[in-house]
Amino acid sequence: MVSIVRRLQGWKLPIIGCLALAFAVFTVATRKPNPPKDPIVPPPAPIYASSVAGIGIVEPKSELISIGSDIPGVVRQVYVKVNAHVKAGTPLFSLDQRDSDAEVAALEATLKSAQIQAQDATSQFETVWGLSDKRAVSKDEYTRRQFAAQAAKSRVAEIQAQLHRASTTRDRLTVRAPISGQILAVNIRPGEFAATTAAEPLIRMGDTSTLYVRVEIDEQNAHDITPSASATATLRGDVTQKIPLKFVRFEPYVKPKVNLATGGQRVDSRVLQIIYAISAKDDRIFVGQQMDVFIERHAQ
Repeated sequence: MVSIVRRLQGWKLPIIGCLALAFAVFTVATRKPNPPKDPIVPPPAPIYASSVAGIGIVEPKSELISIGSDIPGVVRQVYVKVNAHVKAGTPLFSLDQRDSDAEVAALEATLKSAQIQAQDATSQFETVWGLSDKRAVSKDEYTRRQFAAQAAKSRVAEIQAQLHRASTTRDRLTVRAPISGQILAVNIRPGEFAATTAAEPLIRMGDTSTLYVRVEIDEQNAHDITPSASATATLRGDVTQKIPLKFVRFEPYVKPKVNLATGGQRVDSRVLQIIYAISAKDDRIFVGQQMDVFIERHAQ
């Protein structure tokens, strides 16, 4: 009897394993299949019978301009806000210029003193220069006054140059718009320190009167595209809206691929960049937005 019990205890684990396996098989066999899930947004479909597809990035007509400061300092005032339209030369922001103001004021005072000294030295030289009888003064005295007048004039010119340099430095503390365009981003505020090597641009701006799309095409398909080929773009998330594009130019440099449509794509491929203009105004299109672009393939 004892031997039978021991034999049954030896088969305990295999029996439990068989029961667990049978339960797992039954669970898998009776599980209902998951219903297919349709994508929330359908993927973009080719628009032309034969086309080349690429990813486009919306950018201003002038390209994106990153505004910085070539002089480090604390921001005193920011004159613009996001979405503002400015003209070329409009002040964008200014740095603390109290040191420059003091230097300019000191040089202006020094210049006035130097001009007075120059007038005095010139007058003294003109006195001896206008004598009818040059023997009235010694040659050394005549030469001394002549050189003193010339030195005084040179001193005035030197201080004027220093004043011009100080005024230019003060003017550089106010950063102005290089072109007429729209303010797209402001990343600086009064009281913050503006470094010359900031991690991101202090202000981004560009000419958005016409938006461009920079399209990257694999170099293997570059020969299939001509300037006269039709091109159409769709916004990410809205494949129903077709946006016609107008060819602007080819970028002459074929560069490594940067924009990846999906994960796992090769990053060692090179792409040709093509610039297209968005002819129609559309408030849904923003600078920096990605678009799916389809270009009609050139018939061989």
